[in-house]
Amino acid sequence: MQPITIADVAAATGVSRTTVSHVFSGHRPVRQETRELVLRVAREMGYRPSAVAKSLRARRTNTVMIVIPDIMNPFYPGFARGVQDVVSQQGYHALLCNTDAVEASERGYIEDALARRVDGVVFVGFRVPISDLDILTEVGTAVVAVGPAPEETMVDTVWLDDVAFSREATAYLLRKGLGPVAHITGPTDTAVEVKREIGFRQAHADAGLEVHEDLIVSEEFTHQGGIEGMTALLAGPTRPRSVFCANDLIALGAMRVAHEHGLRVPEDIAFVGVDDIDMAAIANPSLTTVRLRIHELGTICGRRLLERLNGDWTGNGRSMALDAELVVRESA
Repeated sequence: MQPITIADVAAATGVSRTTVSHVFSGHRPVRQETRELVLRVAREMGYRPSAVAKSLRARRTNTVMIVIPDIMNPFYPGFARGVQDVVSQQGYHALLCNTDAVEASERGYIEDALARRVDGVVFVGFRVPISDLDILTEVGTAVVAVGPAPEETMVDTVWLDDVAFSREATAYLLRKGLGPVAHITGPTDTAVEVKREIGFRQAHADAGLEVHEDLIVSEEFTHQGGIEGMTALLAGPTRPRSVFCANDLIALGAMRVAHEHGLRVPEDIAFVGVDDIDMAAIANPSLTTVRLRIHELGTICGRRLLERLNGDWTGNGRSMALDAELVVRESA
């Protein structure tokens, strides 16, 4: 029989897991009626706060876990370095964990964080919702995640407005008269790509233009994904004048295919990527892209994590949005 968890008590009482956690931890005040309800239901269900977990949290391992989707993507080493640069200053060792954006791997590292009793986790996930990270905060693990926060959570979040910057990048191409604009998306079952496609569509709507549905293709967030996506676009019925790519690796792969087909960039076809990885500036031609301030994103996550670990912040999860910047280079 599975042990009763805070999530079970929250579901049975109709209150949030954060509120149930506050009842048992005493860290935050809870209305007396709510407190009595939670305690009564927990007693009836046989829930008991884990004294073992609490005692284990009193001892530090001086270890934090950085969970990322793809260590081969140049975006994530820069991000991880930003986290490590901050936490190492206070003596924490960083464990770098690669999930390949597979849900089972993301959940596996959550379980691993519990088993290893790491002090903190910085989590970049594509499949597991941020609310599922509350299982870590319930035992006192500090958690910072990249992505918009759910309504109630103890997880701190730092996020990028994917809709806004995708809208801006696509609008730039349309204003330059570089339509029709194609979009090589990442996997469409990820929240990131859903939002980037929304921005792409909104820019067309703002300009009073229809989206060419045959110019939207979905591939992996990789160089090979760009090669395959651009090959599919050039074989399709509508020839794009420009391509908004879901990240720089896709854009670099797509530009390679354009060159192989004798197309001049940007004279015949223009490209915009996302991330501003180092290769974007040194590509030939250099890549116009959305700069996401990769290292800064990591350092902010690291600082938020230390604030939790040092007890400087003990309240509900805080959410912070980072600005993005369109960097215009030769490809568009």
